[in-house]
Amino acid sequence: MKKAAVALIVLLLLVVCVWFIAIPKSLIADLIENSLSREYLYLKTEGVKKGLFYNFGAERILLKKKGSGRDSDDTLLVFSNVKGRLDFLSFFRLRPELRFHGSMNDGDVTGFVRLTGADSFMITAGNIRINGIPLFEPLGIYGDGILSGSFRVRNNSGELKFSVRDVNLKSASLSGVFLPLDLFHDIKGTVKMNSDNTVEVQSFAMTGTGVFARVKGTMQGNDMNMSLELMTDSSFALGSLFQMILEKYRVSPGYYLVPLKGGIPKGEGG
Repeated sequence: MKKAAVALIVLLLLVVCVWFIAIPKSLIADLIENSLSREYLYLKTEGVKKGLFYNFGAERILLKKKGSGRDSDDTLLVFSNVKGRLDFLSFFRLRPELRFHGSMNDGDVTGFVRLTGADSFMITAGNIRINGIPLFEPLGIYGDGILSGSFRVRNNSGELKFSVRDVNLKSASLSGVFLPLDLFHDIKGTVKMNSDNTVEVQSFAMTGTGVFARVKGTMQGNDMNMSLELMTDSSFALGSLFQMILEKYRVSPGYYLVPLKGGIPKGEGG
């Protein structure tokens, strides 16, 4: 019995010593940042600190999109006040993970980052205000709404699922095409990021009073090959300016097909 107690104490001391001596803060930052290192996306940590018994914190973790140079990289998402810990059960499964929680624009964010093998992490978010999120600004999308969803990367591909309620967006222009975003109050979508760096919009639906729209197609870098279908019913009041802009895209009464093709200039819209 004494031997078992001594062995347990030695094991605990070893575990504590490994954490405080063998694992520096820089290694924690590297583990987080190296969990997502793609041709076009990467993570950057700021203010990493070690806590007690395999806990850690970070002032911010940034999801960034690579540009032509390091100074031209775009920040897409910012996670603040991140707290996390090593998941011991994952070690026994031989797939060690960091689990974390934090905040973004007054909403809650939780997730995990796998430390070995192919890229693998997942983020789940809820009740996040989209006003001011950097991800939308290069597309010229401004306004507010409440975002919930998840983003998962595994085996060099990713999937984003999201919904936005209480939407209040400004109309925008994307590659010279007018987008009447102010008509919609609910948005839902699923987007896949493939290993060849193409982004596939599997579903993207927007609903408003008497109007429904969906977007489909692909993007690679800043090049789009997508289309917007817009459908209205008899309850929708089509203003004269709106009607004039969309007339050339009308396929049949109440149905419009708008091509979204070409490049997305940086900072377009707004």
